[in-house]
Amino acid sequence: MVTSTPLRVSLFGGGTDLPDYYRAHGGQVLSLTLDKYVHVAAKARWDGRFVLGYGRQGPVRSIDEIDHPITREVLRLAGVSSGIEIVSMSDAPAEGSGLGGSSAFTVGLLNAVLTLQGDAVGPARLAELACHVEIDLLGEPIGKQDQFAAAMGGCREYSFHADEDVTTDSVGISAAQLAELGANVLVFYTGVTRRASDVLRDQRAQMSRNLDHLHSMKSHVAEGRDRLMKGDFEGLGSLLRQSWERKKRLSKQIHNASIDHWYDSALAAGAYGGKLLGAGGGGFLFFLCPPQRQAAVRTALRELAEMPVGFSAAGTEVILRSAASSDPATVRPGW
Repeated sequence: MVTSTPLRVSLFGGGTDLPDYYRAHGGQVLSLTLDKYVHVAAKARWDGRFVLGYGRQGPVRSIDEIDHPITREVLRLAGVSSGIEIVSMSDAPAEGSGLGGSSAFTVGLLNAVLTLQGDAVGPARLAELACHVEIDLLGEPIGKQDQFAAAMGGCREYSFHADEDVTTDSVGISAAQLAELGANVLVFYTGVTRRASDVLRDQRAQMSRNLDHLHSMKSHVAEGRDRLMKGDFEGLGSLLRQSWERKKRLSKQIHNASIDHWYDSALAAGAYGGKLLGAGGGGFLFFLCPPQRQAAVRTALRELAEMPVGFSAAGTEVILRSAASSDPATVRPGW
C-alpha cells in the first residue's frame, strides 16, 4: 500500500490554530497544498516483525519496541497485531522545514495502514486521528492546521472552534488561477531545520501578551482570500509582509539576523512580500514576486537553494494498492 500526501503552505492565520487561542477566540487559517509530497509504503510481513525503512532501528518483534514515536502510536491506534514493513520518502526535508512534513507523514501513514487493513476512512477522520496521535498521545504543542491540510488538500480556509470542531471551506480557485499564482511564487530553502515544537512552546508561553497580533493575523485570512481570488498578487504580497511583521513579534525564536537579511534582500530585489513558512526559525522562505523581477531575487538569494513549486488540489491519496490485505481479524471497525 502506497500513499502520497501533500505538503502545505500556510498563507494567513498561522498560530490561531493553537488550542490556547482557538478555545477562547476561534481560529482561522488559509492554506494551499503543494505539488510536493510525503510518500509512505506499508506492507504486511509474514514473519511478524516490524521493520522501518527509515531511521537507525533494525527489525523488532513488538510495537512497543519501535523508537519512532509517530509510527509506534499510529500502529497502536490502528490495532496492528502482526508484522509490517514501512518505508517513507519526502520531496522536501521531512521535519523542521515549515511545510507540515511531520503531519503529512502522520496522515499518510494512517491512510496506508488503515487501508492495508481494509479499514479506509475519509480525509476529515484521517485529520482527526492524526491530531489525536500528535497532540493527545505524543503531547506535541502544535496546532491542527497541518493535519487537515495534508488530509484534505487544495486551497481551503479552516476554522477552529472552541468545542474542538474543525470546519473547512474550499476556496474556488481554478487550475488556471493556481498556475498563474505559481508563476508569481518563489520558494527558497534556508538550509536550517528546527523542531517546530520548540518554537511553538515559546510562542504559547507568550500568547496572552500577543493576542492583538494574533487577532490581526486572523483578520488577514478573509482579506487574503479575497485578494487571492482576484489574482491581486501585489496586494497579496503586501498582506503577507504585514502578517510576517506581526508573526515576528510572537517569539524571538521565529526569526534571526540571517532570515531578516534574506527577506529584506528579496524585497529590495523586487519581491512583493513573503514569509518564513511554518513555526519559524528556519525552513523555507516563500515570496510573491512578479516574473520580471524573479531573476533579480534569485541573484540576491543566490546562496540559498530554490525549490520549484506548483500547487495540488488533492489531499492524501492511495496511489498503489496491495494485491492482498492483512488478516481481516486485525481490522478495527467503527473509525
